[in-house]
Amino acid sequence: MEIHHDDDRNVEAAVREPQQREQIRKGGATHRAIMCSVMWLLRLLTTCCLVYLSASDSHTDLPLITDSVSTKSTTAAKRSVPTDAPMLNYIFDAHSTLNKHQHHHDHRWGPHFEGESKNMTVQAGGSAILDCRISLLQDKTVSWVRRQDNGEKVNLLTVGQQTYIGDPRYTVKFQYPDNWRLQIEPVNSSDEGQYECQVSTHPPKYIHVNLHINAPSVQIVDALGEPLRDKYYEADSTIELLCVVRHIAMQVQYSVVQWLHGNRVLNYDTTRGGISVKTDLMEEGANSTLSIARVGPADSGNYTCHLTTMPDQPATVHVHVLNGESLAELHHGCAKSVGGSGSLLLLLFVLLGRIQQVFR
Repeated sequence: MEIHHDDDRNVEAAVREPQQREQIRKGGATHRAIMCSVMWLLRLLTTCCLVYLSASDSHTDLPLITDSVSTKSTTAAKRSVPTDAPMLNYIFDAHSTLNKHQHHHDHRWGPHFEGESKNMTVQAGGSAILDCRISLLQDKTVSWVRRQDNGEKVNLLTVGQQTYIGDPRYTVKFQYPDNWRLQIEPVNSSDEGQYECQVSTHPPKYIHVNLHINAPSVQIVDALGEPLRDKYYEADSTIELLCVVRHIAMQVQYSVVQWLHGNRVLNYDTTRGGISVKTDLMEEGANSTLSIARVGPADSGNYTCHLTTMPDQPATVHVHVLNGESLAELHHGCAKSVGGSGSLLLLLFVLLGRIQQVFR
């Protein structure tokens, strides 16, 4: 019986041995597959880490480059110009040559201007709107300043939407989404000059607007458009004087061309009669004609044309009304006077010649 049991165990062992080897073979293959998967995941994770570190390095290097440029710009910059406003002097920090030529190019990562410095011409009495478009402003502040005396004198006008100048004609008219416009209304000749829109970066970025004002001109002219100083009329004739106003927005200013004889206003005079004032308004000025019928000696004197908004810039002509003498007689008398003067000069030359001969 013992011999039979041993034989049975040997048979079972012989049967199990190939099965165990097959299981071991299959387990090794599964293990190798798991190890391959783990290695692939490790490689993928390593690649992602390298990409992330590379991107982080590129971003951290950028400020270093910017700082180096900023350091050079600040070193080369002029010292801050003292201003009339004690506060916010940092706004006027530095006018380096590098920044002057490159301020509108180094804007890939911060505030930058949509446009460049320019010249602008406005009629006196009109409205000047100075544009300043800024993209990516972020937390920076926009300011307007005015430079005078070749840039040595700086006047602070606005910071943000707050006005820092006492002149109520200056205001900030922000236009969505990015236009910090400075408005001056109405403008006059004293507003001419250089205006600067700044962003409070370090060093500051800025653009200029050179504002030119067409100053108004008022003249009394003749038929050829030449300025008149004196004008002669015969008695009982009609005075006609033309006043030409240019470079002013008459309708915006609500300005009126006013005529005076001495200190007496003629526009609405009804005491004398025969007085007519006709004014043709244009976009940039006016033509005004004064007519006075049946003039006499009492109508002689100074006639003045000026604007009601600018009485300190008049044009004046002296009118002569001849009493019982015609213009032809006046010209004839002048010719006689000139002829007599010529004869007298000729006599003097002859006498001088004789005296020189005597002394020789």
